[in-house]
Amino acid sequence: MESDNLAKFRKIADSLPPEKRKELYARMKGMSREEAMVIVDRMVEISEQHKLEITARPKVLAGNGGVSERPSVPHTDYEVRTHSPRTVKQPNDDNRLEIVKNPSVKTPVQPSASRPMQRPIKKVEPAVARAGREQVARQIEQRELAMIEAELIREKRKDTAKRAGKFALVCLGRVLATVLATLVIVLAGFYAFLEIIMKGPSAHLRDQFVPSVMESSAGGILAKMILSEEEIEAIMNSNTTHEFTEITDTTLVNAMAAEQNRKSTDSDAVAVNELDPDGDGIEVHDISGPMYHGKMLVIYDPSRVMVATIDNYNHSGAGLTLKELIDKYDGVAGINGGQYEDTNGMGIGGWPEGIVISEGELRMGYPGGTYDVYGLTDKNVLVVGRMTAQQALDIGVRDAVSFGPALIVNGVAANYSGSGGGLNPRTAIGQREDGAVLLLVIEGRKTSSMGATMADLIDVMLEYGAVNAANLDGGMSSAMWLYDDELVSSSSIRVSRQMPTAFIVLPQDSTVPSSEQAAED
Repeated sequence: MESDNLAKFRKIADSLPPEKRKELYARMKGMSREEAMVIVDRMVEISEQHKLEITARPKVLAGNGGVSERPSVPHTDYEVRTHSPRTVKQPNDDNRLEIVKNPSVKTPVQPSASRPMQRPIKKVEPAVARAGREQVARQIEQRELAMIEAELIREKRKDTAKRAGKFALVCLGRVLATVLATLVIVLAGFYAFLEIIMKGPSAHLRDQFVPSVMESSAGGILAKMILSEEEIEAIMNSNTTHEFTEITDTTLVNAMAAEQNRKSTDSDAVAVNELDPDGDGIEVHDISGPMYHGKMLVIYDPSRVMVATIDNYNHSGAGLTLKELIDKYDGVAGINGGQYEDTNGMGIGGWPEGIVISEGELRMGYPGGTYDVYGLTDKNVLVVGRMTAQQALDIGVRDAVSFGPALIVNGVAANYSGSGGGLNPRTAIGQREDGAVLLLVIEGRKTSSMGATMADLIDVMLEYGAVNAANLDGGMSSAMWLYDDELVSSSSIRVSRQMPTAFIVLPQDSTVPSSEQAAED
């Protein structure tokens, strides 16, 4: 059967125009034997079907000499036929009649001795009609062939798409499996790393790590993965800075630093130029320790230091970046300020917490509420201590924020246990006895600088002569700008942190009252 269909297929293909025949063979060349045989069988089937439909049904000669269709059920019929004039005359007319069978029946008529057997008349088809029928058949075959080719192309495309989809799914599954396995390995390794740090043989490493993550906005979850609440509390209590009960004695500070430096310029010009080479009244010092580095600004004139703040406070609103706060007041330098709402480290700085006093106005807090107050009075003295908002206003505090803890009060450093806290980015403000304000920012959470503890801040402030000092908001908010340079960058992995407050430094020619004018008042 297969060889018959191949022979018929060759005849059909030979009847096609050369271009179609060449195209057909080219398509079948890239197919497998099974796919090619499907086309062969289909084309032969279509050809046979159309030949049966186009070819006229068989005809036979009826008894009256006409053409009629062959009956479906054979039967015998009779008719009376008159002899041809060529037959021999009979004595009477009755003998001229002859009863014969209907020749339309398949039963063959036996020839008689008197006349030869009558042959059926064949209907000859005209050559033009036969050529037209063959042309129509070829056109139909070509159309059917085109339909078959189109169907094969569609099937091939579907098969290719299915294979591509299966391949993509397999690749995606392998990639996801690899990523998942890698993630599991990394998490298992990280968990083991935390276990070693927090339950390993090094108590010092544990006491550094746990306070560091607990002081951050979202890092506390790392300690809670390994340790219980009781264990965390015990570690934090053994590494903390104790609160002061005293507040700043303003009489211990001589807020005339700017005037004293101007008077000493003639006698000690070289020393002054070494500390303040550009004469802008600001010293810049590099700060470094075993695990950190940072910058210290020494502002000779404390009257130039104030609290910058946003115009409106809103829980869902956004604050300003440090540079934007400095530019808002036309300042030349600044550090981040007080505490603000920062749930899980995702705060946008629209709502300060604690107290905010800016240019003598109570912007946040209630007069009877008690807060940690860190700020400057109208006498340009840094006040550090816990008091009500009304007490702060009564002693003349003009600019202040809240955070903590206090580091140095009236020349006495805070007591602390352990390291006093973890390694983190830190920001602090202090004041020397001569009135100069100290602005300190330590970079942290980076490979080049892990961060500082509260004990480190106390040591640095004492080294630079602070008689009062306090810790401000740190972590991802810690930053310092001087003019248009970011001396210490924020550790935020996002854009620059937005905040509601900042301590900024005004230009020397600002309209804020000088320390001399404040002293006269």
